[in-house]
Amino acid sequence: EFEPFFDQVERSLTNKKIALFGSYGWGEGEWMDAWETRVIDAGATLYDKGFKVNSTPSSDEEVACIEFGEAFAQF
Repeated sequence: EFEPFFDQVERSLTNKKIALFGSYGWGEGEWMDAWETRVIDAGATLYDKGFKVNSTPSSDEEVACIEFGEAFAQF
């Protein structure tokens, strides 16, 4: 899904500001830890921890997601 796209841009992430976000349907969203490591290893500046929700975001999570995006825009 996302990985082929990421593979294409990974080498160009040096000194770029990156925010990660997404949802998961099983486990605890361990994939986010792997993406965080890859982004940092590629030389990017990672904003905070990745924002993740289980399945569909609740109303509170939707608000938190908007706040996450607004804060990243100021990063």
